[in-house]
Amino acid sequence: MIANKLANLTDAELQLMEKILHKEFLYEAEQNKTWKTKNSYERPFQRSRGIMNCITAIKGQRELNKTLETRW
Repeated sequence: MIANKLANLTDAELQLMEKILHKEFLYEAEQNKTWKTKNSYERPFQRSRGIMNCITAIKGQRELNKTLETRW
């Protein structure tokens, strides 16, 4: 069901989501550096991995949309 909703988004909307997630990922990376400096150990990267998975899914959907667009 979610995949259908992603498929219905335009390329501009997908780019916007990707841009927002990229900014959030950069913020999270900075927070991880701060955490390591302050606490002298690594912070769990679960949130960063989740953001990267979302970015990968959006990129995949954009590529699929381009493939289907040129094909038809």
